[in-house]
Amino acid sequence: MENTPLRYTDLPIGDRAAFELVCARHGFAPSHFDISACPDPGDAAHERLVTVRRGGWAQSYHDHHGQWVRQFESDLTCRFFK
Repeated sequence: MENTPLRYTDLPIGDRAAFELVCARHGFAPSHFDISACPDPGDAAHERLVTVRRGGWAQSYHDHHGQWVRQFESDLTCRFFK
């Protein structure tokens, strides 16, 4: 899998619903973020590495059964993307 740009609408339905809920809880819309995904060469147990960008800020998360959304919410709680 090469680095493929995604929008939140391209995510699996469960991830998309969780992402939308997390965004709404923190006063954002999913369109406020750019999402890209690529394989994680350093960790075969994870399906891919999901990178979320907003403005000059970016954070990458391991996508293991949607766990990246929880990590993303933690960053929103800490105001990483504000």
